[in-house]
Amino acid sequence: MAILLLLLQLFTLVIGHRYKVEVLSKRPTPAISLINPKGKGYSPCRYTFNPAFLPPSPQLNHSILLVRAAECPKDFGGSLDHIMLARCSSDGNCDDLQNVTLKLERRAEDPRVVYYDGYYYLFYYASGVGERTVYIRRSNTPLDPDSWQRLSAPLPWHRNGCVLLREKPPHYVIYGESPPLKALGLATTTDFQSFKTVNGSFLRPNGAKDKKEPEIVVEASTPLVKLSTGDYLHIYSAGTPGWVPHGNYTGGWIVLDGKDPTKIVQRSAEHVLVPTMDYEIGDGPYPVQRHRTIFATSLLPTGTKDEFRVWYGAADANVATALLKVTVER
Repeated sequence: MAILLLLLQLFTLVIGHRYKVEVLSKRPTPAISLINPKGKGYSPCRYTFNPAFLPPSPQLNHSILLVRAAECPKDFGGSLDHIMLARCSSDGNCDDLQNVTLKLERRAEDPRVVYYDGYYYLFYYASGVGERTVYIRRSNTPLDPDSWQRLSAPLPWHRNGCVLLREKPPHYVIYGESPPLKALGLATTTDFQSFKTVNGSFLRPNGAKDKKEPEIVVEASTPLVKLSTGDYLHIYSAGTPGWVPHGNYTGGWIVLDGKDPTKIVQRSAEHVLVPTMDYEIGDGPYPVQRHRTIFATSLLPTGTKDEFRVWYGAADANVATALLKVTVER
């Protein structure tokens, strides 16, 4: 038995771990929505979605979400896409949307946030020239809408910047949407002001003919989280065949090597985040901008080993959350 155990350990060292990712639970209702009662995650905007989670810190005494909002009353920012905030807890419960709009570029959308060295770093999409539409800002007073300092010129990533924070630089960023980019890219940074792409073909769609996980488009989705093995988990979003006319956006996953994050050690065989709830599908009383759509944007540890809370946009109109469990199979 001891010899078999040793052989298994040696095999794991050579081949690497294998993982299973599953949904433990979803909420029966959205965390934030136009349909929610006041006092329980109500938003006056027709579309409130794609949330970025900001954990508490010495600068922030309660966790919040930054959210993409559109078709709002004029005093809540108006009809165009913009980024607002709501006070939310790590257990998935939210207060109502606050009447605070970050002072950003026109059509600011899809925030991603990481906290590092006393600052919140915000990656987001906004109007720009060509593919130069990803912006980066930081703040140590995130509730102040004027405090977000821009750090660089817009980056040619088209959409999305999802950070893998390391104890010491360089940090890594998975970026992009493919197509129009040829693939999702992987970049490094030491200061969040300059970036170097180390792999411009990091992750491509599987293609429409893939039997288990057909994909015609993929997007970088969540900042990365560290697993108990030292490897890193990333949820990416994928449009499946029929996406544009009919809607069907789901979430797959990849695991990056903890010692060398340029290597993907495993990619999901089937998507883990699939629309099943009415507020994800766009049925019932819930607002809907795109049917059958899940777009994951935040992932954070719950405190239980290899368990994570994922925050996501549902039907491109609601903020939702679920619990994920990662099992190390070897």
